[in-house]
Amino acid sequence: MITSAEKVSRIKGISDKKTIFIVDNNAINRAKLRNSIRLCGKYMVIGESEYYNYLDKIYLVNPNVLVLSSFYQLKNNSDIIKKIKMGFPLLKILLVTSEFDESDFLFALNLGISGYLSADCTLEEIVCAIDDIVNFGACYDKRLNRFVFRVMNTISNSLKPCHFDKAPAEQFNLTRRELEVASVMSDSSKYSDVAQKLHISQDTVKMHMSHIYRKLGVSTKHEAILKLQSKILEFKLNSSV
Repeated sequence: MITSAEKVSRIKGISDKKTIFIVDNNAINRAKLRNSIRLCGKYMVIGESEYYNYLDKIYLVNPNVLVLSSFYQLKNNSDIIKKIKMGFPLLKILLVTSEFDESDFLFALNLGISGYLSADCTLEEIVCAIDDIVNFGACYDKRLNRFVFRVMNTISNSLKPCHFDKAPAEQFNLTRRELEVASVMSDSSKYSDVAQKLHISQDTVKMHMSHIYRKLGVSTKHEAILKLQSKILEFKLNSSV
């Protein structure tokens, strides 16, 4: 669990490490993964839990990455994942599961999972997957490369070009003021707070947000923040495909 020193550091904003929360019913598995993450030195394990009460704990610590260990638990408690995604739209979820299947992978993607790995991967591979989720927004087991390639070929005609080398403002044609409004809105849920910080009226904030929604193709604040601040999903197909 998180130490007292780490708690103080987090409260004061001293630590800039991304935080990890582990959910697994097996205490030994949690301990092994916790130690591997801590040894890499890049992340802070801020909490861990069994499945029966992990939602309440997540609300208390607000981690950056959630590591889950069971597709069965994910599928049968999908309403919990939906609540997590609504409450924490920027949270990345990595699923490491023994129920490894292409249809399960698609189900997990539709729920908003950011990473999908087989349970027989190494601890080092899990840490590398966390790296990819934090830095690129997504990852998946390499054994799914051919499946992903087939899916991309199937839907390629309906895909719009993604400019991974462009900033979000340029990709979505946002003005500087719209980007400012979106940035401030990500830290506050009230139009009045945004208006006060940017020295504009609440009606102006609402106008900018309506423009942002239209340009991003979303209808809620959470969706807009998620689309802007999360990394664009980038499938990394290696040469084995």
